[in-house]
Amino acid sequence: MGAIEIDAVSKVYDGGVCAVDAVELEVADGEFMVLVGPSGCGKSTLLRMIAGLEEVTHGAIRIGGRDVTRLQPPDRDIAMVFQNYALYPHMTVAENLAFGLRQRRTPKEEVARRVDEVSGMLGLEELMARKPVALSGGQRQRVAMGRALVREPAAFLMDEPLSNLDAKLRASMRGQLARLHERVGTTTVYVTHDQVEAMTLGQRVAVMRGGVLQQCDVPQELFRRPVNLFVAAFIGSPSMNLADAVVGDGVVRFGEHAIALPEGYGLAGSDGAERRVVLGIRPTDLELAGPSVDPSWPRIAVTVEAVEELGAETHAIFALEAPRVTAEAVQEAADQRDPDDGTLLADDRRARFTAAVHGRHAVRAGERIELAVDHRALHVFDPVSGDALSLGLRPRTASEDLAQGARSSSGGVA
Repeated sequence: MGAIEIDAVSKVYDGGVCAVDAVELEVADGEFMVLVGPSGCGKSTLLRMIAGLEEVTHGAIRIGGRDVTRLQPPDRDIAMVFQNYALYPHMTVAENLAFGLRQRRTPKEEVARRVDEVSGMLGLEELMARKPVALSGGQRQRVAMGRALVREPAAFLMDEPLSNLDAKLRASMRGQLARLHERVGTTTVYVTHDQVEAMTLGQRVAVMRGGVLQQCDVPQELFRRPVNLFVAAFIGSPSMNLADAVVGDGVVRFGEHAIALPEGYGLAGSDGAERRVVLGIRPTDLELAGPSVDPSWPRIAVTVEAVEELGAETHAIFALEAPRVTAEAVQEAADQRDPDDGTLLADDRRARFTAAVHGRHAVRAGERIELAVDHRALHVFDPVSGDALSLGLRPRTASEDLAQGARSSSGGVA
């Protein structure tokens, strides 16, 4: 049994710097859990505490029901895969795979069996006599994975193991990792700062910020129902469109636009009076208006400023006559530490939105287009606390999602 229980765990360094703050998290036996967040959010520190490489200041950690809080790393029955592979350069692949087992005085026959099994599983048979210097990045990473696998531990801990690979190889290795976990079924805690990696690999994803666990859920729930502005801005690619807005009398007003809410819907707990909020719209909830798009969806007319053509999908970028949302949570989620916030024109502080439209329909910079907005999928947040607010919108059903997907793939637009 490899379930991991993290019970109110904190890490406070000398000087009172709190890197991890009272994190409560349970990883089920056989689950693939991803810890994600920007640099410095505490995810790697938490992983190192699970591994025993960092002392726990407060709280407890249990693996397989056993309290390991004060145990040394070799006594925790875990295997760790590092970002830099950590292979022994003077050893062959075969020797690297077998090293940990030999250190534990595993019988030779058992060492040979496990090494043969893992090398076959990872396609390393032809590389067994090579040393790390003669391997590509992807091959080294497979050897590092293999060295963890031969241990047959209760849990795998992985600290950004793909970050040193190029984009194409990283995507390939993500698929291999997912298939590998499906096959071996070992409890895995995986750390990354890449939210795309987190969403594609994790059975559940735990989002961290400033040492605090923000939300832990399956990827689609994080995408559809973020609990706060930070999670909303961090999860999703392209990221959620955000703008200062006013909700009242069944209408959301932002910039020069106004969107009518579905009849009878409004801000939960409101008496109908106007309230300032931060409005969030996913790029995929903006579609080119056309006869096949739900006629109940409100329309907005915009002028395209820039176009990113990605093949099956095109990103149409447009500006609003409204200031950008500058909340600290949004800036941290986007890792925008520069005061210019990546803007080329210093005097242009307008909010910019992205609409993800079907790639078969040409959209040109400077063109005036009409977009339909799925008003059932709007998000609103308190501008002070950043907490998600309810508009009283029911979630889309699975059949509605399929119907929208069918409309998108059919390319029905004006």
